[in-house]
Amino acid sequence: MMNKIYSKYKEILYFGFSLVIISLGLGIWRFFNQMYITSDNVVEIVLRRFLEIIPLLGLGFLKLGIGFAIVIIVRNIVATGENATKSFNKAGLELKKQKMPFFSKAFPWFLISGIVAELIASIVMIFWINAGIKGDVFADHIYEIITVPIEALGVALLIGGIAFGLATIVMNLGIQVNELPRRLKILVKGEKSPELLDKRKLIPKWTIMLTLTGMIVTGSSFIPIAIVRAIHYSVTGLTPASLNGLFWDTWIFVGIAILLFSISYWLLRIIKWLRNQRSLIGETVGELAEIETRPLEQPLKITTAVHSFATAGLTWMFIFFFVIAIYNAFNPSPLQMLIKPGRAISLALLFIGIGLALLTIVVNLKLTAFMLPGSFTNIVNVIKGDKKREEPPKVPDKPIKLSPLKLFFGLISGVFLVILGTLPLAVLRLSYKLQGMENQQWITEHLIGPVVSTGVAFIFLMIGLFFSTIVGFVKARKSIISEGVESCVYYTLEKNS
Repeated sequence: MMNKIYSKYKEILYFGFSLVIISLGLGIWRFFNQMYITSDNVVEIVLRRFLEIIPLLGLGFLKLGIGFAIVIIVRNIVATGENATKSFNKAGLELKKQKMPFFSKAFPWFLISGIVAELIASIVMIFWINAGIKGDVFADHIYEIITVPIEALGVALLIGGIAFGLATIVMNLGIQVNELPRRLKILVKGEKSPELLDKRKLIPKWTIMLTLTGMIVTGSSFIPIAIVRAIHYSVTGLTPASLNGLFWDTWIFVGIAILLFSISYWLLRIIKWLRNQRSLIGETVGELAEIETRPLEQPLKITTAVHSFATAGLTWMFIFFFVIAIYNAFNPSPLQMLIKPGRAISLALLFIGIGLALLTIVVNLKLTAFMLPGSFTNIVNVIKGDKKREEPPKVPDKPIKLSPLKLFFGLISGVFLVILGTLPLAVLRLSYKLQGMENQQWITEHLIGPVVSTGVAFIFLMIGLFFSTIVGFVKARKSIISEGVESCVYYTLEKNS
C-alpha cells in the first residue's frame, strides 16, 4: 500500500501547489478589497489566520511530494544493488552486507510525521479563527503562539526527511560505485574478494550532525519554546522581549537554512559518487578490455557555485538572526518590518545552490546512461573471448546542454518572486510606515505573504520535477546494471562449466 502512496508524488506536488495558488487568489482578493475590510471584520479575521497557515500546508505537501520522489529513487538504487548482489552470488562472490544507518529506514516516517504535524497545525488554525471571531483575546494569542511552531515541527521533519533520504542515496550509491568495478574485476580475473568500504568513508559525519542540528533548531520552536511562551503568557498575560514572536519565527528560519545548507552538501556528495562511478567503470573497462578510455570531462563550473550560494544563504540567515532579529527584540523599531521578508533572501540563495546541484546531477546521470551499456558489452565480450569492442561514447562539448534548463529557469522565476517580497515590497511598506501612510502600508503588507509563498511554492514544484526526472534515470540505471551484471555472470559460469 505504501508503495502506491509513494508513487503518487507528482499528484501530491500538484495538490500542494494548488493550495498555495488558492491562497494567492484569496490574498489578491483581500488586496483589492482593502477599502471594504477592517481589522475587526469577520472576513479579515478569517483571512489573516487562513493565509498564515494554509500556504504553509501547501508548501508542506510540496515537500512531501519531493520526499516521496526521493523514496522511489532510494528504492530503485537499493534494488539495483540487491539485483547485482544476487547475480554475483551465483558466481560465488558473496560479500559482507553493509549495515545501513538509522536514518535509512526512518526517513520515510519523518516525511509522514511531518505532514501529520502540518495537518494538526491546520486544525489548530480552525480554533484560532474561532477565537478571533469571538473576540477572545487570550485564546487568540495562545493559538497564535503555538500554531506556527507546530507547523515548524512539521517542516523540521519534512525537510529533515528529505535530507536523510539524500543521505541514504549517498550511502547506497557510494557502496555500488566502489563495489561494482571491484566485483567485475574479481569475476573476470578471479582475484580475491576485497572488503566493503568503511561506512564512515561513504557518508561524512559532519553532514549528518548538521542535518540533525537543523531539525532540532527548527523543531525546538514548538518543543520547548512555544510551550514556554504559551505558559508564560497564560500566567503573566505578557510577552517579554525574549519571547517575542518575530524573534522566534526567525529562529525557525535559522533551522530551515541549516537544513537546506546540509541538503546542498548531500547533493554535492551524490555528484561526487556519480562522477566516480563513470571514472571507475571506465578504468575497469579499459583494464579488462585493454582499450583506451576517454578521461572524464572537467567538472561543471556551476558545481563550484553550489558551495558559494549555500554559504552565502546560511551566512545571510545567521547575520539576520544574530544582528537584526535579536537587536529588534530588545529595541523595537520600524526596521522590524524588513525581518520577515528579509529572511526570504537567505532561502533564495540556498535554493539557487540546490538548483545548480540538481542540474549537475541530471547531467551526470545522462552521461552515465551513455556509457553503461557499451561498458557491459565490452566486459561480456572479454568474458566470451570476443575481440570486438565498443567505442567509448563521445561526450558533448558542452555537457550543460544535457540538463533540464527549463526547470532551473522555472526555479529562478520562483526565486525572483521570493526576493520581490523584500525588494521592493517590504521596502515600500517600510517607506509608507515612515511617511505615516498607513493605508498604503497595510495594502503592501497584504501582498508580501502571498507573493513570497507563491515563489517558494514554484521553487519546490521545480525541485520536485527535477527529482521526477531523476526517478526516470535511476529506473533506467537499475535495468542496465542488473541486466549487465547478470549477463557477465551468465557468460562467466558458461565459460567455466
